[in-house]
Order: sequence, then structure tokens, then C-alpha cells
Amino acid sequence: MFSALLNLFFPSRCPNCSAYVEDRGTFCAVCERRLIHVHDLACPQEFLSDLDGIWAFAHYREGVRNLLRALKYQRKKSALPALHTILAAGEVPLAQLPHPLTAVAVPLAPERLRTRGFNQVEEIFAPWLAAHDITLAPLLVRTRETAPLYARTRAERRQELRGAFAMAESAHAAGKDILLVDDIMTTGATLGTCARTLKRAGAHHIYAFVLASEHL
Repeated sequence: MFSALLNLFFPSRCPNCSAYVEDRGTFCAVCERRLIHVHDLACPQEFLSDLDGIWAFAHYREGVRNLLRALKYQRKKSALPALHTILAAGEVPLAQLPHPLTAVAVPLAPERLRTRGFNQVEEIFAPWLAAHDITLAPLLVRTRETAPLYARTRAERRQELRGAFAMAESAHAAGKDILLVDDIMTTGATLGTCARTLKRAGAHHIYAFVLASEHL
């Protein structure tokens, strides 16, 4: 009854174009075809030996970009249902990976985590991973905040990220197949640095899923 009244007075709309949709939090068919598409991303050259594959589920633009910004910078968890629907695109690449997997979210710096109150990557991926019996383990910590990397050279990115990630206290990665998860990929340097940290700790294969990427 409540759901029917909610839909009557506040009809479900596509989070991108505002067209009417049947299920709340879903994209319309047109926007889904334009924005949600699994693509295999090229691994940054300097991290080829650390990452065994990177997949993005959506294009970082329009409604997808707006939803992520609302979650991250305005702390609007009302954006999560629509973001969760995007993860359905990950079923195909997930089926190609070895099991069991241990998932690791790219961590936030302590001060950023205190300010925001949550790690948006965990909020996005945790329910989907749990539904696939994949443990989300806090194996990594971010030791400090880092500056934006997209306008920097490869050498500058390397310098900025040096020492920014470390293994958590008492964390063990030796022999494990790891699935790194993040919200956005731009240069790939953050994912690569996380993968290298895990690889040096003995991780076996390391894969990465990102919700969205600017790379088509």
C-alpha cells in the first residue's frame, strides 16, 4: 500500500534523464544502453606485473557522475540504490575470475574517512559482494591524503603516491586472489599502487573492478 502511494505521488524516474521507470532507482532503457557497459580497461604500463585485469561497469559521465558526486561530496546515501543497479553489469567478468576471492576496497585517508563518515566504495560494493559470498577485507590502509592525479605526469603520480598505501596491521595477503574495488578510475595509478602493495605482501592474482571510468 505504501509503495503504491509512493509511486502515485512520487513516480519512479530515471536518475539520468528523469523519464518514468518501472522500478525505483533504475535507469531507463535508453540511458542504460548509453551509460552502463562493462569494458575491459588497459592496465597502466608500470603496473602490468601487478594487475591481472581491470573492468569498469559504467561510463563516468552524466547521471553516473552526478550520483557518485552526490554520495561522495554531499553524503547523499539516497544515491546508492541507483549505483547498486549498475553492479549487475559485473556478473559476466566476475564469473571469469577464480574463486575464492578476497575483495579489498581502496581505502580513504583517516581524516577523509572521519569527515565523510563512510568509505563510498564499501557502501557501493559491500551488498553485491556479500550476495556472491565474497569477503570484503580491510587489508590496506591509506597513510595520508593525496592530491588529484589526473593532470600529473607519470613521474609526478608515482611521487605523489609513494608511501600512500600500506598493509593494515596483522593483514595477510600471501597466496590470496584479490579483487580490488573502487568507485572511479582515471589514470589507474591509485589502483596500480594498491595492487603493488598487495603483490609485495604475497598476493597471487590481483584483479580490479571499478564502478565507472572515463576511459571508453
